[in-house]
Amino acid sequence: MKHLGTQSIRATRPSPAFTLIELLVVIAIISILAALLSPAVARAKAKANRIKCLNNLRQLQMSVQMYANDHGDQIPPRISGGANWISSLQAYYVSPALLVCPTDGFAAKRSYLINGFNDYFAVTLPPAEFEEFKKWEGSATMKLSSIPNPSDTIIFGEKFKESLHSHMDFYQGEGNDFQEVDQGKHRDSGGNRKSGGSNYAFADGSSRFLKYGTSMSPENLWAVTPQWRTSPPKSAGN
Repeated sequence: MKHLGTQSIRATRPSPAFTLIELLVVIAIISILAALLSPAVARAKAKANRIKCLNNLRQLQMSVQMYANDHGDQIPPRISGGANWISSLQAYYVSPALLVCPTDGFAAKRSYLINGFNDYFAVTLPPAEFEEFKKWEGSATMKLSSIPNPSDTIIFGEKFKESLHSHMDFYQGEGNDFQEVDQGKHRDSGGNRKSGGSNYAFADGSSRFLKYGTSMSPENLWAVTPQWRTSPPKSAGN
């Protein structure tokens, strides 16, 4: 009788494998780890979007500075359509991608509003010319040097994704600073917008993140005149 060698006996033994229960345990562990990591990944992505958005605003503010250097310190005139700030500044910001915050998604066309400085024109223009200004008529312009507190005066802010506005105008509706500016664009997933904040670019060339509501209280940082800057917040913003 022939005897099988040791090597032949070993070759006939089945190789070890996971049982169904062991596979289910591994899958369960992976699922738990994924659930634990998901919020951290979401927060990291949100923070990256916020930083990218802040950089966009910084570059748009730089484009205003360069435009003013080439146009006698004037900022782009407040007009609707035609040569508005989006087209007037394009030679300086170049890439249309800078107009979109990643938080809004890449299908969005524009995420930012420029300050219309209505309070300045309301004080400096004769009543008839200010009425023209409100109708997007006339040729009123403003110099950057006319801003008394450039480090605390907003040039650009973030709008609601669905908003079609290009300028922040105080006199429209309850005020675009409440109705069109998204003060809580960046917040934790599932959190209400009052728990978040938004990015802003300032007249001195800086840009920073402000918590919800602090762009308008205790001072309204969109305003340049004392009576508008210190006016109490409207109930619509609460």
